[in-house]
Amino acid sequence: MNVKKIRSTKALKFLGLLISATLIATVSAAVYNYMYQDATISVEAWTLQWDKGADNVTAGTAISGETCELTSLKGPANGTRIYEDPVRLNNTGGSSVTFDLLIDQVAGDTDQMESIIVRLYNVTNSASIGNLTVWSSGAKGSDLPLTITANTAWKFQWEITWKATAAANTLTVKLKVRVPA
Repeated sequence: MNVKKIRSTKALKFLGLLISATLIATVSAAVYNYMYQDATISVEAWTLQWDKGADNVTAGTAISGETCELTSLKGPANGTRIYEDPVRLNNTGGSSVTFDLLIDQVAGDTDQMESIIVRLYNVTNSASIGNLTVWSSGAKGSDLPLTITANTAWKFQWEITWKATAAANTLTVKLKVRVPA
């Protein structure tokens, strides 16, 4: 067999494969149209903020940004304890803010809890704003839609009532303020 003929055959096969690959790549190439979106993102200032109330030490009120913790709330068995002013919600903005006060979680020894009621009052004139029944009659309460006017502060009064059979029981309550954007 001729070496020149073998090399020519291999070269022709390689050339055929190269042409085939080029045709396949050209035929299967997609055509795209593009649209663009550019964004500039900045920090939004909250007009609602938590402030410590007059009972903040007794209630163990701690505030970190948008989170408020009440770590020392207690109540006697077969009795009610009232924390009149452990925390306040302050609208520092120039317009009213509509929001929902949500009961996010009630967990723990709920079978020993009689009721938890959070009453909202205007700090300036002590007017009643509304009541959020967090727990009563063995069930979680309903959420509360609210509107706070500009430059107004509300205090959150907590009323805690354990059943007579309560002893070393604990309960965790998580409330959430949901503000539409």
